[in-house]
Amino acid sequence: MLKSQKGIGKPKTDSSNLGLEINHIRLIFEKAGLKEISVPSLLTASDLVDLYGEDLKLRAYTTSDPVKGEQVLRPDFTVPILLKHLKGKSLQAKYFYCGNVWRRQSFESIIPNEQYQMGFEFFDNKKNNSIALDVEAYLLISKILSKYKSHSVTGDVQILTSAINELDITEYKKASLKRHLWRPKRFMRLLDLYSRQTTSGRNIRLHKSTTLLRWKEKLREFKSFDGVRTKTDIKERIEILEQELSQDLIANSERNFLLKLMKFQSSLSEAPKSISSSSMVGGSFKKAIENFELRVGLLSEHVNTKIVKFQVIYGLTTLEYYDGFVFGFQFDNRNYPPIAQGGRYDSLCSSLSKKGKSISAIGSMLRMDFLGKTVTDYRD
Repeated sequence: MLKSQKGIGKPKTDSSNLGLEINHIRLIFEKAGLKEISVPSLLTASDLVDLYGEDLKLRAYTTSDPVKGEQVLRPDFTVPILLKHLKGKSLQAKYFYCGNVWRRQSFESIIPNEQYQMGFEFFDNKKNNSIALDVEAYLLISKILSKYKSHSVTGDVQILTSAINELDITEYKKASLKRHLWRPKRFMRLLDLYSRQTTSGRNIRLHKSTTLLRWKEKLREFKSFDGVRTKTDIKERIEILEQELSQDLIANSERNFLLKLMKFQSSLSEAPKSISSSSMVGGSFKKAIENFELRVGLLSEHVNTKIVKFQVIYGLTTLEYYDGFVFGFQFDNRNYPPIAQGGRYDSLCSSLSKKGKSISAIGSMLRMDFLGKTVTDYRD
């Protein structure tokens, strides 16, 4: 056994206990007015690749069908449920689901490649109802886990994206920074490339121009290309980057503010006041803080927000398409992954929606393999 695995072990579940827990949660969902929905286990790969990019194939299981083309084993429920919902007539709905998902895991991971999940998705076409649904989603998971010893962590991706929107840079830079938010290493590389940095500024500019020149030279060597992009597409992209790296760079003060914001964490009750007092940024950022403060106020009517943690960047490495309020529940003093996670994904709805449908959504999932274990009892 690897050192990183020592003392952790994969969860051992008892089928009878798991069955009871599934029925218990199903009853909670039904009493909350949720309707059960099912989606296929095999999905059309192109629908997901368009969203995740080719990175999806590093994490999902794909296969080729002679009639249907490339297929992928369901890596999550959110996207296929959203696609199914968009085909319907109603814009508003509250669904719950249960079933297996499949994702490749690293060798030392304790998360099974095949996981049994339960969860829900709320869809709504009233933008002013979003904060109330955020609170409802959080409280629903909190109710399910109330008999377990767990703690929750919350975040708000909108705070970070709205801060990026207020930067004095081009829309191209803003879009690329937001697109790579959930890839922290790529995001930091982009932030460095787009920054003005006074220290060693000449060396940085030289590095940027040399890097692009090297890619131009490599491009000339390639005779054929695999994938969607052509040689012309890549050449045009390099030329755009050359232009972007020579003008409207991020000021040092703005860069430092972003880095400080990404490191911010506190109790949920103290977060709105602390963030707003440390920034003079207005516009969409101010609106995001106002929404955040309103959500915290509503949550404080039901839970003790002084013991709920808040991190601006919570979930950015795992909650790939969420763009607003995010949350997770974790067992105390354990190295297990979050037992439940969820969040808002309005931008995903907009990008996949057709016929002018304007909807917003929030959802959450529970890892039933860990909830149904019998080796260690987390109940009070």
